[in-house]
Amino acid sequence: MTHKKLHLEEKICAHCERPFCWRRKWARDWDNVKYCSQRCKRSARPANQTTNHTAKLAANNAHYVKPNLCAAGSVEDEF
Repeated sequence: MTHKKLHLEEKICAHCERPFCWRRKWARDWDNVKYCSQRCKRSARPANQTTNHTAKLAANNAHYVKPNLCAAGSVEDEF
C-alpha cells in the first residue's frame, strides 16, 4: 500500500526559516505562500508599521496629562 502524502512539496518559511509542507487549503495559492503559520506572518511585518501605530497612539493621547503620582507632593501637605 502506498501513501499519497509521502512526497508533498516543501518550502522554507520566510520568517522562521523552517521547512513546511504543502497543505490542501493552500492548493489554489501555493505559489504565493511564504509563511508556515499566521504567527510567522504577523511576526514578519515590517517594523515601521509597528512604530507608525505607536506614533498614532501617542498623537491621539497628546492632550492627556498623566497625574503626578509622586509622593513628594503629598508630603508637603502633611507638615
